[in-house]
Amino acid sequence: MQMGRLLLLAAFSLWEMAPMAVADFNRLLEPVPGAARRVTPATSAVPVPVAPALGAQGAPGVLAPGAPFVLTEGELLAAIEKDLPKRYSIQGDLRISLGRPWVTLQLPGTDFFAECVQLPPTGLASIMPVIVRGISGGKILGEWPLQLKVQVWQDAWVAPQRFERGQVLSRGMLTVQKVDILRETYPVITEDQDLSGFELAQGVQQGRPVTRRDLVERTLVKKGQFVDAIANEGVLSLRMRAVAIEGGPAGAVIRVRNLDTRKEFFAQVINENQVQVRF
Repeated sequence: MQMGRLLLLAAFSLWEMAPMAVADFNRLLEPVPGAARRVTPATSAVPVPVAPALGAQGAPGVLAPGAPFVLTEGELLAAIEKDLPKRYSIQGDLRISLGRPWVTLQLPGTDFFAECVQLPPTGLASIMPVIVRGISGGKILGEWPLQLKVQVWQDAWVAPQRFERGQVLSRGMLTVQKVDILRETYPVITEDQDLSGFELAQGVQQGRPVTRRDLVERTLVKKGQFVDAIANEGVLSLRMRAVAIEGGPAGAVIRVRNLDTRKEFFAQVINENQVQVRF
């Protein structure tokens, strides 16, 4: 009996201590005050690669492999200079520049072509507005309104001194110089053109190129000049003295007057002293 009471008391004692043991075990699992907490690191973002602005050796102004191609002002002008001769008949040294600076443009490819899709109706001029279409990598980049400054240089005859009206010119009297023909109001006489048979219709200042407006056919027979008038009819030939009522170059038909009969008739200028009567 006594033994059973002792066993029962021991059981009750263990039952009361169990919650305390569990509480002590849970207390062991709690973090120590002031200790650092463990944090799982976040995944870092992958940086986007950027093409370097310098070359492989760091040389300034040299594009690295994979860097974009650009269109400079010089390359644009070179492309336009190739296209303009397709639109105009240009003889001479063509030079062009832009009225405004060109902003460098990125290209999708290494090739570039230019087409002048709109030109002034008045033709080639020293200042001309155009619309240029740019093509690169098989794509149209755009159409750009530009103002071109155009020069066309040719070898032309230039007066080394002042020449007066009526002066008969020859190659030995003139010099050859490069002339921008687009700056001249009238077409210039180029080196390959023959001056024989012409004279000046007006004076030409020293250093000025000779233009077509300055020249007229040389007058072989002048007004008031005495000439031999020849009249042919069949096998008969008649020569008479006459005075020119009009002047004219070779081949021109002018009026003359017979000195004996005072009769007027038409005759064709043959040379400086003869005319051929026209019936």
